[in-house]
Amino acid sequence: MEKPDVTIIGLGALGTTLVRALVEKGVEVKSVYNRTSKTAYSVARKLNIDIAGGFPSGINELGEIVFITVSDGAISEITARLKKLSGNVEDHTFVHCSGSESAELLSPLRKEGGAVASFHPLQTFTSSSTTDDFSDIFFSLQGDEKSFGLLRKIAKSLGAKAMEVTASQKSHLHVAGVMASNYLHALLQSSVSLAEISGLPAEDIKRALLPLVQTSLNNAKQSSFEAALSGPIKRGDITTVKKHLDILKDNPELLEVYKTLGNRTVDMVRDAGHLGQDTAINLSNLLK
Repeated sequence: MEKPDVTIIGLGALGTTLVRALVEKGVEVKSVYNRTSKTAYSVARKLNIDIAGGFPSGINELGEIVFITVSDGAISEITARLKKLSGNVEDHTFVHCSGSESAELLSPLRKEGGAVASFHPLQTFTSSSTTDDFSDIFFSLQGDEKSFGLLRKIAKSLGAKAMEVTASQKSHLHVAGVMASNYLHALLQSSVSLAEISGLPAEDIKRALLPLVQTSLNNAKQSSFEAALSGPIKRGDITTVKKHLDILKDNPELLEVYKTLGNRTVDMVRDAGHLGQDTAINLSNLLK
């Protein structure tokens, strides 16, 4: 079989986008399930999938790969229910897409003869996500090595890449992903709130900042973080940093964020040779 057929259990933002992308890329989706069966029937009808419902009634309803795209807290429950189904699981690979949990969460199915893996997309998914959101992303791949070949085929079908990791590496990568993605939004919201104090409308500030952010991301994609960096700390502009600290003095929470990230930036540019030692020391003292 060139491409394995699949089952999706859980049709939230990720599950729904995944099933649409698989069908679009020519991967056979044998069945879809969701706690609210009405959702599963609706998805199946739109995508011409033969089997749908609230939960499979037997192993024979499952594809070669079973994606469990439910919330982290529900994975163990789904695993226990799958284990109780009648039929042989030896020809099936069970995969959850959690970023924080290892493949070991599926170990009861391994004991029954199935292969288990974690296949987490380093991407954010919402109700407005499209199938293009899988293009050029990375999946962290962890678990039973015998499942990796099939999952690499799935990743390739989606236009994505798979990166093999250990359970520990997966956990660290997930923390990094949360900081780089989720906390970026918190940082942007904080930045807008800060500028809003001056009387500028929030929407105008957002529109003004986003092109700056996008260019920064594009620069980071094309070079190292150190080379992509610009701004007062890289220039050794102590006067400007002092002005920023003065503006933030009445907002201790954002002041602490500015100092923490500023010190990190000082270390980064100094280690890269972009900042003289004396200037680096003066900036570090200022940002303590």
